[in-house]
Amino acid sequence: MHYSPIYEECPMALNPFKACVAPRPIGWISTVSKDGIDNLAPFSQFQNLSYDPPMVMIAINQGGDEGNTRRKDTVNNIEATGCFVYNAVPYELKDSMNITAYGFSPEEDEFEKAGLHKSDSVRVKAKRVAESPIQFECEYMQTIRIPGTVAGGKGTVDLIIGKVVEIHVDDSIILSDGKLDYKKLRLLGRAGYWDYGVMEDTFSMRVPGVSAARMAAMEGRKATKKDVD
Repeated sequence: MHYSPIYEECPMALNPFKACVAPRPIGWISTVSKDGIDNLAPFSQFQNLSYDPPMVMIAINQGGDEGNTRRKDTVNNIEATGCFVYNAVPYELKDSMNITAYGFSPEEDEFEKAGLHKSDSVRVKAKRVAESPIQFECEYMQTIRIPGTVAGGKGTVDLIIGKVVEIHVDDSIILSDGKLDYKKLRLLGRAGYWDYGVMEDTFSMRVPGVSAARMAAMEGRKATKKDVD
């Protein structure tokens, strides 16, 4: 089976595009409006871009259940205040995350709707999800407007890029060797359709022929003199 998503109708009963790129990390993004109203929403088109300096991106489509083409509250808040927070979503917070996916009006606080607690950030105005084991405080860098092909502009995407200026990690998920405990974290990932997955099982593979210094960098470890030599 093959088809052009630009020029042809999908021959399958369900469009496979998003299901083919899985699992996708969920960016649970908290922001604050220029009027001081806190906002929280999940986005499955989220990823890190670089580690030096650490940067992340969120791809946010326009519109919602109403079928309109307005920009999302998250985008408006980020551009107005210059900041946002990424909150990791473990399995135990899946129901709370799902509540915040609903299209609440701009004056409604998703933290309250989902029964979540707020923590002050260190460097930005946006609040953090207190229950989340990992949070990145981010400064807004830029928006890249990607035009869509759908009539009326529904497909237009706001690609938000942010620089990570503060990282919070719960001590209880840090192992003695300095790695994160994925079995305890049980991070949620988005598949296709209404399906999700849980990251629990991991395995390690080292790239053959890579220098010790580069290996240390890929692992997130400072290279020692022995690595360089």
